[in-house]
Amino acid sequence: MVNTVEIIKKIQTNNQIIGRENELKKIILARSVGKNILIEGEVGVGKTTIAKAVSAYYDTDFYRVDCTEDTLTHNLVGYFDPPLVIAKGYVEESYKYGPLASAMDDGGCLFINEINRMPESTQNALLTALDEKILDIPKLRTIKAEKDFFVIATLNPSAHVGVTALGEAIKDRFVWIKLDYQEPAEEVEIILQNVENTDPKMEQIAEIAQAIIQKTRDSSSFRRGSSVRGAIDLTALMSQYNNNHSSKNWVEAAIMSLYNKIEIEDGISKSKTELIVDIVLSVLNKSDFQ
Repeated sequence: MVNTVEIIKKIQTNNQIIGRENELKKIILARSVGKNILIEGEVGVGKTTIAKAVSAYYDTDFYRVDCTEDTLTHNLVGYFDPPLVIAKGYVEESYKYGPLASAMDDGGCLFINEINRMPESTQNALLTALDEKILDIPKLRTIKAEKDFFVIATLNPSAHVGVTALGEAIKDRFVWIKLDYQEPAEEVEIILQNVENTDPKMEQIAEIAQAIIQKTRDSSSFRRGSSVRGAIDLTALMSQYNNNHSSKNWVEAAIMSLYNKIEIEDGISKSKTELIVDIVLSVLNKSDFQ
């Protein structure tokens, strides 16, 4: 039986990960029994960070695919280079291996970022690799994955623009793990970890920044609220103002930090800027920041 407590502590320490004990436990258990892992969560919750950390713990090479609607089978598997084929024929030297083939050959971790942006026809190229750990490359060879090969894919919620539904066949080959936003106290720790500043009031600034992004998530005016990245940016900007008590400066920094990280619901009469201003002033009015 795998000692998840010890492994989690090592992953957290080696990668400066705050919290996420429950999610790491699930990933470790899935990895220990050879399952493919599908992590679902909003933008900025740390899906990629977790995947890299797990791969590093198992000392496996990390092969990454960033999916779009233009991701085709050869982007995963590889392709024969036409000039080399003409010169040498269909031989090993003529083939450019893709991340899927390379990860299987090397016993590495294949990380598929935003798999639900990948066309279903390309998803189907993964099926035998996920299920039987076999990949057939016509005119060249059949790859049997090394024993340490494993797959971590990430999934954005279906409400996001540009995503497509995963096919039932590919969903059936993954175990599912959800990454939600972290607790406010943990997010404040993350903010302070990512902002270099010796200001004694930095912790309170970080708490206010976290409260602001929290309101973007809780408000019914937003389809998507800000991730902790918004609070990191906001805290970093506020640390550079001579007067970080000024509501004007808070509003200015918040608009800069959050505007591209939020999406408002259809039918909302106020603009993004107006909604951000309302939230910032509301949080500041309730704080005792002096």
